[in-house]
Amino acid sequence: MKLSLRFKTITGIASIAALLLLVLIVTVFQLLNDLVDSNIKKSADTTVALFVSTTKNAFLSYDLASLDADVSEILTNPNISYVKVKDKLGNVFVEKGSEVALSRPFEADLSVSAANDGVYDTRAPIMVNDTVYGYVEIGLNIASVTESVSRVRNWTVTLALMEFVLVGLCSYLLGSFLMSQLQQLLQGAKHLGEAVKYNNYKEVFVPVRGKDELSELAEAFNLLVERLKEEHEQRQRAQDELKELNTLLEEKVQDRTSLLNQKNYQLEETNKDLKEAQVQLLQAEKMASVGQLAAGVAHEINNPVGFVSSNISTLSEYVATYQMIFSQIQAVIDEKDENKRAASLIELEKLLDKQDMAFINEDISDLLRDSREGLLRVAEIVKGLKLFSRVDSDQMQKHNINDCVRTTLAMVNNQLKYICTVETHLGRVPDVDMNVGKISQVITNLLINAGQAVEATSQNGKIIITTCTVGEFVELRVEDSGCGIPPSHLDKLFNPFFTTKPEGQGTGLGLSISFGIAQEHGGSLSATSTEGDGSTFTLALPINPVSKDSQDTGETNDA
Repeated sequence: MKLSLRFKTITGIASIAALLLLVLIVTVFQLLNDLVDSNIKKSADTTVALFVSTTKNAFLSYDLASLDADVSEILTNPNISYVKVKDKLGNVFVEKGSEVALSRPFEADLSVSAANDGVYDTRAPIMVNDTVYGYVEIGLNIASVTESVSRVRNWTVTLALMEFVLVGLCSYLLGSFLMSQLQQLLQGAKHLGEAVKYNNYKEVFVPVRGKDELSELAEAFNLLVERLKEEHEQRQRAQDELKELNTLLEEKVQDRTSLLNQKNYQLEETNKDLKEAQVQLLQAEKMASVGQLAAGVAHEINNPVGFVSSNISTLSEYVATYQMIFSQIQAVIDEKDENKRAASLIELEKLLDKQDMAFINEDISDLLRDSREGLLRVAEIVKGLKLFSRVDSDQMQKHNINDCVRTTLAMVNNQLKYICTVETHLGRVPDVDMNVGKISQVITNLLINAGQAVEATSQNGKIIITTCTVGEFVELRVEDSGCGIPPSHLDKLFNPFFTTKPEGQGTGLGLSISFGIAQEHGGSLSATSTEGDGSTFTLALPINPVSKDSQDTGETNDA
């Protein structure tokens, strides 16, 4: 529910006044009660003490006549309701006064508010040397006092209510006075909103009355309206100028757009030619690496082909033996004459005795198994060679880098085994998104470079291949014990066409291409080296790549 400022002002002032009046009334009532209780108690104590001193001797001497006379005398006081004198055992000597008050059990009152019957009951002992002999009980009539206190309370409440009404009226008048000026500011603010909407600032200013904060607020409002009016005029002039400029800019934009379209077409054609050149250059570098591996691959293929050929020759001899045996068996089967059949069986037995059939049967299984393994070896080498030499696409697939290492080692092993020892420490790493052909090319470049670095030392060195998971990346490290790289060459190692090999032995593109492939996969390729102590190349591929965007591969160099 929305509450107006006038209502809030009146309610706030009235609430404060009511709270103050309530505190005042409670305080007055409390002081009045304390004053009445103090006076009544003091009067009662004084009266009963005086009466005890008056009747003490008569009570101790059992002079009932004197006691009766003293009681009758004190009852002449209209404020005394009843008097009762009794011993410590409760035996009444004399009692006079209000029959109603005397008929109820005595109970001393502690305050006027506790005396509900209009009689303040009090008691005093009759003592001699700290020995109690009896009691005097007196009831004071406090009806008139109670009535006076009630009248005072009623007058106090009446005055408080009248004051509350006056405060409410004053707060209403004050709220109305303040709201009259605020209402003008509110109307001015509404008119200002319409003026801003329709750009018409007439009849927005509010009148200024008085010299208070509200008048200062009205002056500030009028100043704001004046500033808005000036700003509107300036903005209108600026808009007119902008319209003219927009017309000129549109003409210039059309001319520039036409030129940009022509340039974009030329750039697209150039980019297309550049991409085709990059693919051709990448394939050329691959084929160069294949050329370096050709002799080793041929040797790797010749070895299994040689023993497969030898096995086939041996199998041919075994087949001829089986053909002779089958021919003799067929002759025995076809012979109808029993004598000739017996002679044929003797010939068959002699033929079998001349051949070691147990050895032949066992050797045939070994020859077939060895031949099958040799052919599988050839198929594996050809498959790896085909995988490495094919033209790459941008297609990514989940693959394990350990499988890439094993395939690549099968290709380059013959080239490395005569110059160094290869150790593999392949950890349990997850599959990552990769272009298998490109990553295999990177590993081939790193292994060939490591082998050439070891070969340059003229010693039988070592290459250590390690795969592991480091944070959010799968890392491949190729560490060699070769000649190392000079510090001056490390910062240029991945630059295109930079090479430390003699002319004609390196294109300077191997490591540059590898560096570009690593970046294309969202990873990195880095190198550390100490001259004379070997080098370590680290390929890092992200396990969960953030972006799959393809980038043009940069041509890199061969160390």
